[in-house]
Amino acid sequence: MKTKTKTVTRIDPLPKNLSPDALLHSLGITVPRDIDIEAIAYYVGLRVRRRCLRCCEAMITGLGNKGIISVNPGGMPQRERFSIAHELGHWAHHRGETVACRATDIGKFSKTNEVERAADQYAADLLMPWPMFKAECRQHRRLDLKALKAVAGVFNTSQTATLIRMIDSSVYPTAIMISHGTGGRKWHKSAAGIPGYWFPKADLDAETFALELLHNPASRDEGFPRKIGADAWFENWAAEKYEITEQSFRIPGEGVITILNLDPNMLG
Repeated sequence: MKTKTKTVTRIDPLPKNLSPDALLHSLGITVPRDIDIEAIAYYVGLRVRRRCLRCCEAMITGLGNKGIISVNPGGMPQRERFSIAHELGHWAHHRGETVACRATDIGKFSKTNEVERAADQYAADLLMPWPMFKAECRQHRRLDLKALKAVAGVFNTSQTATLIRMIDSSVYPTAIMISHGTGGRKWHKSAAGIPGYWFPKADLDAETFALELLHNPASRDEGFPRKIGADAWFENWAAEKYEITEQSFRIPGEGVITILNLDPNMLG
């Protein structure tokens, strides 16, 4: 859910001078290390302030062509950068409103909330522009935790946001990411070419390392991908015929995320 002062109206199409590609081009940004999100905000008339917000993680208020992005201080720098970029997305798409976003609104790429999904997509396009991002992904043959950390480090983005972008990149056509909490599967994202019948189980199987990682605080993230029967993760008629690889890691306060790489034969 999202807190706001009034109904948000969407500006469509996105003003050309505020599109991520246009901003990066205008500022001469061609490498990831030059993506200074606060400088970009200032360039479009926004100042960033850090202050304690009671009901949200970040918010934007504006009048005319000027505005202020407020963010809660003390969080992870990568998360803070995405929050600022997310609010920039609201400035581009939903000008003229005061919008306050909770932590659950930012970086989730909601399938049901178009307003927040648009802001998330804008943030991803600005912080991880496709030409730079795909070029970096191609340096890593396999999508695993080592590759994820490397790419996230280059773009100074969170592992969750980076992994979503890597899944969407088309560089890793057999990859799936799954988020689990103590209540079971929270959400998942598959590479575009994976058939819909490879839909992960709602609950973690006893054979998966993710189950131990989720419930045992002493467990460490998996150091490398390991093979496991596909039927530990999927319930369709063909799952027992295949082996896949899994690797899980913990996201503090959110649960466990698992990277699956399917056997190419599973794609039909």
